[in-house]
Amino acid sequence: MNFRNLSVIATFFGLWLSKFFEAPSQQILAFFLIFSVGILHGSNDLSIISKMQEATLSKKRLLFFGTYIMTVIVAAALFYLVPTLALVAFIIFSAYHFGEQHWHARVPSKNIIGILYYLNYGLLILFLLFFLNSKATLEVIEALTSIRFTDTLFLTGTLVSSSLFICGLIYYKLKKSLTWLDLAFESFLVLVFLIVFGVASLIWAFAIYFIFWHSIPSMYEQLKYLYGNQSMKSLTSYLKDSLLTWGISIIGIFLLYYLVKDNDELFLPLFFSFLGAITFAHTFIMTKMFSKS
Repeated sequence: MNFRNLSVIATFFGLWLSKFFEAPSQQILAFFLIFSVGILHGSNDLSIISKMQEATLSKKRLLFFGTYIMTVIVAAALFYLVPTLALVAFIIFSAYHFGEQHWHARVPSKNIIGILYYLNYGLLILFLLFFLNSKATLEVIEALTSIRFTDTLFLTGTLVSSSLFICGLIYYKLKKSLTWLDLAFESFLVLVFLIVFGVASLIWAFAIYFIFWHSIPSMYEQLKYLYGNQSMKSLTSYLKDSLLTWGISIIGIFLLYYLVKDNDELFLPLFFSFLGAITFAHTFIMTKMFSKS
C-alpha cells in the first residue's frame, strides 16, 4: 500500500472520529497532533541548513542560522505590529508551502506557471477550509486583525482557486506531467477534503490536513535528504536532532497559553500567529531542500 493510500485511510479515520467527539474534544486532539507531529516536522530546519552548507565555511553557515532565526523574530513582530499584513503573508506562504509539498515531485517549479500552481493549490485547500468553517475562521481573523469580513471572500476564493486548479490539471495532463489516474486521484482528494472540512471543526479539519497530507509526507522526504533513507534508524536520528528545537517550541506555546489562559478566544489567534512566525522561515528552507533533492 503506497503512502497516499495510507493518508486517505488516516483522513477517513479522522473524519470518523469527528462523529464521536464534540468540538472541544476535537480541539484537544488537534492540538495534540499539531504540537507533536506538526511542530516536529519543522524542527529540523537547522539540520537541513547544515546539510546544505556542509561544504562551506563556518561563517557562511552561521549567517544562514542567523538569517533563519531573524526571519522568525521579524515574522513574530509583524503579527504584533501589522497583523493584517502578516496574516495575508502567512496565508500566501502557507499556501505555497502546502502546494509545493504536494506537487514538487510531479510538477516542476522552474517557471512561473509551476510556482503559481503550487500557490493556487494551497489556496484552494485553505479557502475550502475557511469557507466550510467560516464562522470560526471569521472570529479568528477578527481577533487577530480587528477587521470583520464575510464568508463571501472565502466563497469567491474557493471558486477562483478551484477553477484554476482544474485548468492546471488539464494543462499538466497535456504536458504529460500527469496521467489520467493522477487527475482522477487529485479530483477525488479535493472531494475528500470538502467532506472532511465540512464535517470537522476548524482546528480538527486543519489538523487532519496538516498532519496527514503535509507534516508526515514532509518528514518522510526530510529523512531521505538528511540521512539517505527512510528507516527506523533514520527516524530515530531525526527525532534526536529535532528534540531541542521541538522542546523550545513546545515550551513557548505552553508559556503563551499560560499568559492568556483566562481568555480562550485569544489563544487560537496567538497560536496561529506562532505558526505563522515559524512558517515563513520553514518555507524558504524546504524550497531550498526540494531544489537540491
